[in-house]
Amino acid sequence: MTNLEALETIEALDRVAEAVRERSQTIKSETEGKEVTALINRAAQPECEFDRKHSAKLFALAVKPGEVGWYFKLREKIHRVFHH
Repeated sequence: MTNLEALETIEALDRVAEAVRERSQTIKSETEGKEVTALINRAAQPECEFDRKHSAKLFALAVKPGEVGWYFKLREKIHRVFHH
């Protein structure tokens, strides 16, 4: 990895950390906090094919839910009922 690639990686991780900090300030209840944590865990350590395939969207749903479409939100809820 070159120095430039390392710097780009660090900057990307900083943006992720900032998004997580911003989201943690908007959590309204303990239940919502648990849901966000579960989504982040599923995105970081996917246990099934759906989670592996959609890990980026799961993370986005956890930290910026307004940027994820209603169709994926519905698919994720249905998946969660049957698999998690």
